[in-house]
Amino acid sequence: MSNKEPVFRSLAVIEENIRKKLTVESLADSIHLSRYHYQRIFRETMGESVMGYVSRRRLALAAADLAETDESILTIALKYGYDSHEGFSRSFRSHMGVSPREYRKYHLSIYTTKTGKEQTTMTYSKTTDEIIRNLNNLIAQIRETAEYTRKNKAAAPDAAAFYSGFWDVIAANTDAIAEELGTVLERITNLLQRPDKISARFLIMRTMETTVLKSDILTFQIKLMLTRANTEHRTAFEPITTQYAGLARNARMKLCKIAEFFQELTTLIFQDMRERATQKLRDAAAAGSLAAGMLSEASSLPYGYLGDELGEIAKELSSLALEDVSVSILEDYLLRLEIIASAADLDLLRMPSHRQLFDGIPAFRKQLEEALLFFREISADVVREIAGQEGKTTLEQTAGTKNDTLAFQGSILLFYLKGEVRKLGQLLSPEQQTAFDSICSKMSTVTQPRCKEEAASPERSVEILREVYGMLSEQAETLGSCGAPVRFIAEEILHLASHIESLKPCLTIS
Repeated sequence: MSNKEPVFRSLAVIEENIRKKLTVESLADSIHLSRYHYQRIFRETMGESVMGYVSRRRLALAAADLAETDESILTIALKYGYDSHEGFSRSFRSHMGVSPREYRKYHLSIYTTKTGKEQTTMTYSKTTDEIIRNLNNLIAQIRETAEYTRKNKAAAPDAAAFYSGFWDVIAANTDAIAEELGTVLERITNLLQRPDKISARFLIMRTMETTVLKSDILTFQIKLMLTRANTEHRTAFEPITTQYAGLARNARMKLCKIAEFFQELTTLIFQDMRERATQKLRDAAAAGSLAAGMLSEASSLPYGYLGDELGEIAKELSSLALEDVSVSILEDYLLRLEIIASAADLDLLRMPSHRQLFDGIPAFRKQLEEALLFFREISADVVREIAGQEGKTTLEQTAGTKNDTLAFQGSILLFYLKGEVRKLGQLLSPEQQTAFDSICSKMSTVTQPRCKEEAASPERSVEILREVYGMLSEQAETLGSCGAPVRFIAEEILHLASHIESLKPCLTIS
């Protein structure tokens, strides 16, 4: 039985008895586990102690009561197991950063002056509880997948040394997804400090979409790597591949569930940007250019595809108008950079002596993360809905989002295709190199999510992707056994074309 199953049963017990006296012993008994074992698996699954979680849930529910009812602070304190007004106030201030009285006053101000009853702060209703449970469940599965990878990385003993580093990188990237979700979950459970319903929706949905994409990318990287393996090794590692495919499916299912709670997303943009914001973007762009230069200058090595992509991000950052900056755009850049860094990690496994050439990548990431953090932190005070967007329908917003997402998926495939072409290097004849250059150029016409005026229509995108698939398949045949990775990427491009075709009714709204 999975460790997460008894933990999630205990979460239901906690919710049903949240106003009663709860102890670790009583909760462990309710699911027929020893206190020690229950405490251990709870912390492994939830990332915190049992009573820490109980205390946090009680304070969150108390905050909702402060915001939505006229009950006295003492009544609310007693309801959630506190013996006194003072003890409750200390705990509340420690958790929320303000006293219960200040919190209630702030929320009443929000209610009367800003948003009205229908848009009061997001509270811990059944909807919020369900979101938290879904995220906790997914975090547990992600951690289990990383652990499963480490335990089974030697499934092919004769090739364990060769693949060990690869699986360690994959497991580390998987853990990073869990950490990111855990951080966002913590922010979600504290959203009552900053009652912005739009930001709450954006934060949850954006994080889930990123998790789905990262899970898909990990699965893609594994399959791409194994195209180079012999049949015995592919068979030995098939269970890990299946595990990641299952994780990606479950992440997508969780996204759909949470999307049911949030039917509409509001596009956010930043106003009143100061000089500091401009400097943050300049610093990030400069770090990106430096990282790109370090890799591109080593023209005799097959790292130019990394330098090209780093340079492209730096160029887009430097040309980005301040009024067009949003958390969403910066998160996209950071995600692209993480994909590059992941590819660089795998390249370094083969040639660790070249590590110095890659030193600019973490420096670039640090600058970009600082810019993202800056924009994230000021968002609650300075963002508003984009002027003129209020009248847009949910369907129109969804269509734009899907167009961007599909184009982004195409750009990822193009990135890995360029990497494979560079790795083939001397194996390619001049004619083959020219053919691949032509294919990449054709593919780039459907991977421009930010250039709406120049973007191809859904019909034309499908046509181009199918043409690219045919051309790649032909080139893969000429490469023999070395063409397996190219053939795999071609199949993924064909899959993307089919996906776009199935969504064409949603993508053609003007």
